[in-house]
Amino acid sequence: MKKNILIFVLLAVCSSIGFSQDTAGTGSSTAPAAVIKLPKPQTNSSVSFEQALMHRRSIREFTDEPLTINQIGQLCWAAQGITEPNKEFRTAPSAGAVYPIQLYVLLPEGLYLYQPQKHELSLVIGKDLRYSVFSSSFNQRVVQKAPCTFMIAGNSKKVEAKYRNRGEKFTYIETGHIAQNIHLQAVTLGLGSVPIGVMDAKTIAQICKLPENLDVLYLVPVGRPMEESNLLPVIANTSAVQPMASVADMRSKHIAIIVPSRYFNETDYYGIQQALVKEGIYPVIASTVLADIKGIQRGGVQRNIITSTILVRDLKIQDYDAFVFISGSGIGGDYLYNRDILNLVRSAHSAGKILAAISDAPAFFSNAGIVRNKNITSSVSQRNKINQAGAIWQRNPLVIDGNLITAGDSAETSSNYGNARVSDRFATAVVSMLKGQKIVY
Repeated sequence: MKKNILIFVLLAVCSSIGFSQDTAGTGSSTAPAAVIKLPKPQTNSSVSFEQALMHRRSIREFTDEPLTINQIGQLCWAAQGITEPNKEFRTAPSAGAVYPIQLYVLLPEGLYLYQPQKHELSLVIGKDLRYSVFSSSFNQRVVQKAPCTFMIAGNSKKVEAKYRNRGEKFTYIETGHIAQNIHLQAVTLGLGSVPIGVMDAKTIAQICKLPENLDVLYLVPVGRPMEESNLLPVIANTSAVQPMASVADMRSKHIAIIVPSRYFNETDYYGIQQALVKEGIYPVIASTVLADIKGIQRGGVQRNIITSTILVRDLKIQDYDAFVFISGSGIGGDYLYNRDILNLVRSAHSAGKILAAISDAPAFFSNAGIVRNKNITSSVSQRNKINQAGAIWQRNPLVIDGNLITAGDSAETSSNYGNARVSDRFATAVVSMLKGQKIVY
């Protein structure tokens, strides 16, 4: 009996020691996720390609702000994302479509490998390796301080099997393509980056436990720059702007995005969400339920999922500068007359807060009784309701009247606005009003 008790105690001690070693260096007792599903990448931007080229600089000083999962996912996709599913072509060209490159992501939580086919990150080592990699890159401080570093590793032997002695050359060329994609995508996200080529590649490969056939070729640290770029979204003919609010002013703004309890419109949501994040504003997601909410499904394709973190009835008007209402296939019927949402609209309007709604969502404003003699637009399906509430319904894709910003369906286009999507113009209008800019539309 005593012998059995002794064995049990020894096993318990060993298990405790093993657990503490596994979590060492993570900064938390919670183990890092083995797999991180990345959000669906965005394939459009209000930043032009020429602007991205103009503002690309090597940035070595970052704030302590971590990258969001959306930013990491977008950067991974820019580097190695699949752009043609049938043939699995990627964002960066590869000689003979051999694709000898593996993209690793170095985060405070650990080292992850990007899986292009699944658009997800898989955990390789669950601890912070940044200091070790920093020591092996000749103490370049940016490697230690960056919240995220992309490590490009390649196997030139794969290319040599097809192109013989040109394998190493083509692998290096592909590495350059990938790195440039990361740099330019970082600019469009309001981030900075810098290429690192001077390092002890063999030691870093050992630290990161890379397969023997992989060579570390390049490091690309990415983070939010200490000095903000003066990069402005390009939306043709939508606004005449006044001097911009300071970065500090914008980061002090608080925005609530109200989404349907099911099946939200992804185009509208991500259009405004990404525009706000570029300004350093991280909105809260509110709904009538606390739950995971799916995007609208099309053609049986699995859509993105977002999580509401606060109930509409718990939003305190004085805590927010703007309230943005997103449409979706779950917004019809009784939902448009939801008492909590209509009370929020009335209170926010009385307090002079910015109220913005797109597609079917402007119906909340008419149902709340705040649109009399106001110029309003929306999806055509809500036109009669809005007119009956005493508003003047406009056919324009974007209408601004006082503190109300309304927009039509995302699919609508207008020759007066170039080729920019309604959701992009809507997002730009919200950001401009937050900055106190005059908007001419």
